[in-house]
Amino acid sequence: MLPFPENPSISLLPEGAVFLIESRTLVVADVHLGKSATFRARGLPVPEGDTGRDLARLTALAEKYAAAHLVIAGDLFHAPAGITPELEEELDRFLTTISMPVTLVMGNHDAKIKRLPAGLDPLPHLDLGDTLRILHDPAHADGDRLHISGHWHPIVKIPDGKRTSLRLPCFLFRNNTLVLPAFGSFTGGAVMSSEPGDRYFVELRGKVVEIPPDIFR
Repeated sequence: MLPFPENPSISLLPEGAVFLIESRTLVVADVHLGKSATFRARGLPVPEGDTGRDLARLTALAEKYAAAHLVIAGDLFHAPAGITPELEEELDRFLTTISMPVTLVMGNHDAKIKRLPAGLDPLPHLDLGDTLRILHDPAHADGDRLHISGHWHPIVKIPDGKRTSLRLPCFLFRNNTLVLPAFGSFTGGAVMSSEPGDRYFVELRGKVVEIPPDIFR
């Protein structure tokens, strides 16, 4: 865990999540359950198993950090076509196994689903006190409070040779908003263009470290 410099009660986890120490709240973003099923429904030969793997990773993460509350900062699901009976069964087992409140902050993909599976507490955003708001889209951040969000699936591109580079999921802190990397294993990312004041944090060898923007400018 790396204490977040702007608020040491927030830890950045190498698994691509954050842990709010005082409330023992685990926050992830952009799981996109059912994405591979959506692709298969459109005739694309995509392997199965991503839903089970990602829910198992979430279960292990909640157990590792003894979380008392799980918050999904948007886009738990990918599309209506991906909400299969098998997914609902796996999600129900997951919710039973972790046995803690699960809050779904609605993302743009979640909003497309007319009937969300049972066991979730959907909200437009979640305020934890007067100083922290969890939401999905960084564009909706307002005021002076700290925000935690997702939506962008941030990636940094770091040159490691004349024509080669590393593409690493990252935490991005911009304009008082901490943007989380996408948690889903079948989810892509967008390379971020650096802006003045940006701070970037990546996982390296099981630890989260801050990297200077000059590395990839």
